[in-house]
Order: sequence, then structure tokens, then C-alpha cells
Amino acid sequence: MTRALELRLTIMISVLALGLFLLQSRMSFAGEGSNPTTANVSPTVESAADTFAFISWTARNPRGTILHYSIVHYGKDSHHLDLTAVSPTRINPTHSDMVFRVRMNDLQPDTTYYYTVSSTQADGTADPVTSAVQQFKTRSTNETSAEK
Repeated sequence: MTRALELRLTIMISVLALGLFLLQSRMSFAGEGSNPTTANVSPTVESAADTFAFISWTARNPRGTILHYSIVHYGKDSHHLDLTAVSPTRINPTHSDMVFRVRMNDLQPDTTYYYTVSSTQADGTADPVTSAVQQFKTRSTNETSAEK
């Protein structure tokens, strides 16, 4: 019986050690690309209509979880970016860069909006990418109607 107990104990310790090793490896992979210094990006307005706009930016692949969220904080005052638009994005681990894209809805025509961009991993961990405050202006309703 003592030999069986020793064998069980050895197996349990081995399984525990393997589990800790795998957990540590997984945690370091999730942290790859997480750099404490913020890498600034320059977002662009892909298009702006009277009531919606598309903002995109390219950044180094942040690694971590496969699912990320592209985030735009925006508002009508550059000091109060109290509105948020979020879009899910999947990273391709084999690419060195990643394109983030967000659609902002329910905008007012002929209005200047200010915005910044950022992104997070699926678990909420912030990526080391942000932008300075940018601005764009939506088209007037008449301008959009005339183009149709």
C-alpha cells in the first residue's frame, strides 16, 4: 500500500507541476506585446456622412488574446469625450501589424466631433496604443442628399 501511495503522490506532483508550467506559459503569451510605453497611432477618418463615420488606424500587432476591441471615445468638446463606439476585431498572430476600424453611429449632421482611439484585449487588458485627440466634421443633410 505504501508503494501505491508513493506512486499516486508522484503523479499528483507531476500533474501539478505541468499545470503550473502550462499556466505560466499561457500568461507570458498573453503579456507579449504589452509594452508599458504607449505607442501613439494616427487614426484616419475613412468616411464621414451626416449621421455616421468610420475611423481606422494601424498599429503593431498587440498580441495577447485573439479577440480585441477597437474603441473610439468621442464627443462635441475635445475635453469631454463621453461617447464610445466599440467594434470587435480578431488579430492574425502571423501579421506584424493590425488594422482597427470602428463605425460611429447616431451622429448629428454638420457637427464637429473630437475623438481618440484605443483598443483592449477580450479580457479587458488595455493594448499599449492610443492617439492624441483628433477631429472631423459630419456632412450636412443637404450635402449627403445632393450626392445620392
